Amino acid sequence: MGYLEEARKRATRRKSPWNLLLIPAVFGTWLVMWYASIQAVGRLLRYTRPGLRFIFLPDSGGGTLIGLGLLFAWLPVAMIISNILVAAVAPARHALDREAQAVPGTDLASANRRLLKAMLVMTPIGLLLVFIGILAV
Repeated sequence: MGYLEEARKRATRRKSPWNLLLIPAVFGTWLVMWYASIQAVGRLLRYTRPGLRFIFLPDSGGGTLIGLGLLFAWLPVAMIISNILVAAVAPARHALDREAQAVPGTDLASANRRLLKAMLVMTPIGLLLVFIGILAV
């Protein structure tokens, strides 16, 4: 079974409105982590290269690499954190656990294990892009 078929199968079993809570949880967490990282890298660049003038990141290819690299680096981390945050809401946890019983491997622990594996690939690649971007500025 291909990825799209599996995604459709997962989507049909998600009936609870509690699933919608995952959307702002992921995007909010991702945005906060990305923005904090942009600020940290910007401060590092201002400290190491005092001649650079910019608001968030330099307007160059290096700045673009930094921004995109941080987006990739933090996405799986934000998804794991969001899963934990939503699971902390008892009614949501119960509803999502009931839905996961029908499809093995879709429970919270299994989902976070798969996201952790994705994080082990995506985060280092994203941070490598950030490092290359810093060197290119």
